Amino acid sequence: MDIKNKATRINLLDFHTRPMRTFHMTWFAFFLCFFAWFGIAPLMAVVREDLSLTKEQIGNTIIASVAITIFARLFVGWLCDGLGPRLSYSILLIFGSIPVMAIGLSSSYETFLLFRLGIGVIGASFV
Repeated sequence: MDIKNKATRINLLDFHTRPMRTFHMTWFAFFLCFFAWFGIAPLMAVVREDLSLTKEQIGNTIIASVAITIFARLFVGWLCDGLGPRLSYSILLIFGSIPVMAIGLSSSYETFLLFRLGIGVIGASFV
């Protein structure tokens, strides 16, 4: 730090300072949201076969997942204004983990679509 309390260098591996801890927790949380949001795509061939999904149904799940993100961003933006970003992001991670864990229990197109909608809410992490 210089005389005006401005950083003169960045030590990315220094976990003793609050800014670096915050930086690392933030990028890791964002990575988790991004991974959860796009995690089902590589498995779609297996899911399609297992649930006997048509191309139209797969398209609908993709559209639903992206479309719900629009409304979720509006809600999470409002939540950030009211509760602050840390608490809002924590709530998003906690509630977003439920459909991520539950999507493996899908046994039909309807349940898969429902869980994809829930996972789509995680896309609001980009607010």
